[in-house]
Amino acid sequence: MTVEIILIIIVFAIIGGVMYLNLEQDKAKDVEKNEDKVYIEDKKIKNKTMMQYFEWYYPNDGSLWNKVKEHSKKLSKKGITALWLPPAYKGVGGINDVGYGAYDLYDLGEFDQKGTIRTKYGTKEQYLDAINEAHNNNIEVYADTVFNHKAGADESECVKAQLVDSNNRNNIIGEEKEIRSFTVFNFSGRNDKYSSYKWNAKDFDGVDFDDLTKQNGIFKFVGKEWEQDVDDENGNFDFLMCADLDIDSRDVVEELKTWGKWYINECKLDGFRLDAIKHIKFDFFAEWLNDIRSKKGDNVFAVGEYWSGDINKLKYYISKSQNVMSLFDVPLHYKFFEASNLEENFDMRTLTQNTLLDYDEKISVTFVDNHDTEPGQALESWVKPWFKLIAYTFILTRQEGYPCIFYGDYYGVPEKGFEGFKNQLDMILNVRKDYAYGDQCDYFDDKNIIGWTRQGDLMHDNSGVAVLISNGNNGSKKMSMGSKNISTTFIDITGNIQEEILIDNEGNGIFKVNNKSYSIWIKK
Repeated sequence: MTVEIILIIIVFAIIGGVMYLNLEQDKAKDVEKNEDKVYIEDKKIKNKTMMQYFEWYYPNDGSLWNKVKEHSKKLSKKGITALWLPPAYKGVGGINDVGYGAYDLYDLGEFDQKGTIRTKYGTKEQYLDAINEAHNNNIEVYADTVFNHKAGADESECVKAQLVDSNNRNNIIGEEKEIRSFTVFNFSGRNDKYSSYKWNAKDFDGVDFDDLTKQNGIFKFVGKEWEQDVDDENGNFDFLMCADLDIDSRDVVEELKTWGKWYINECKLDGFRLDAIKHIKFDFFAEWLNDIRSKKGDNVFAVGEYWSGDINKLKYYISKSQNVMSLFDVPLHYKFFEASNLEENFDMRTLTQNTLLDYDEKISVTFVDNHDTEPGQALESWVKPWFKLIAYTFILTRQEGYPCIFYGDYYGVPEKGFEGFKNQLDMILNVRKDYAYGDQCDYFDDKNIIGWTRQGDLMHDNSGVAVLISNGNNGSKKMSMGSKNISTTFIDITGNIQEEILIDNEGNGIFKVNNKSYSIWIKK
């Protein structure tokens, strides 16, 4: 073989190698592009928004489950991604029970008990249909779970007990005596379907009524002790009402775990709202939720109701319960309540101080009001109407927290003459769904007017928003929308401010707000 031929072969080999290398590099670039595209598509997730889909005074006509089914598509389009539904099981009050007088956790409106088959909200079939339709519209469903007590026992029984001081449950003020307690739960109407477990005095540690003497009071059963790791209000706040479950009993714990797995499987639930957790042994829900998640996956959501405005109590609970759930941000609710009452005398710069939002935003479920804070309820702390939309603007347009809007604030509370803010909330929900993305910059620099900006991101077209809220006079604030929004015109989507704002060459705009109002600025 001549030298010339060898050189030609070498040249072609080099050229071929270069072509192959370029081809592989192009393939790699294509893969990177595809990976980037997949990444963007995966990341183009809408902000999550929960809705509490009931209020205390909702009619007892059995229509709620059907309403959930009928409205799921509309709610999804407005940006609702999860519904917290009321207790679905039979309560002591039958069709009049809101659900917290829990009688039979296995009766979801299926059996003739407490004078009715359906619950206040409908039948089991309607409940399952509602959940299915919510899922069809990409809405998760969280079930209200009441474990603190049972009510409406089928029979009473004799048990030895002692009266305790209602203001200090550790203080026994009565002699040991025999009482008749309503603690026998046979659920004969269900006839052992789903579970044959029968409840009696061994499963409880106290009651609030002696049927023998017709005396009201808190009676602790002899041989039982209040759970120790609970809220320390009233000395020990294990007991709340009715027949108090003994969470120190392994039989009780195992039955509740069995029910939890049955419930989530039977109804295809996505998570739970856990009632009255301050009254339940603090480490219980770690065991209960871990048991369910071991079967259903770690994405089973849970939010607990620890009703206290003291952030230190919430922090302690979080540590003792192994951080297994989110909590409703009750301290933030009380900030809204205080601000609505003090008006311009409330310092808006302190709005998040000593709140769960400030302590750990990842587990804060923010809300303005709920069924317990409505007028006439035990925890009444109704945020005054003038401040409600300011509060909702706060929780719905910021990046931290998981906001929950209240049925009563949305549709109204006819029983109390409150009309609700459906149209205004739809507008703010739309902002959350489409615009409230990107880096956040806070301007908490004035006693009465605070603001923040979200600079938008590449995954959500035309995203970016500037917000001002005021509890006093009207005013303005210079805020940055970032270099990406230079020369962009912004308008107040609320219509409260008519003029347009042009972002300057440094990315700043001077945004305005009316007195005791809110303004939400989006791209024109």
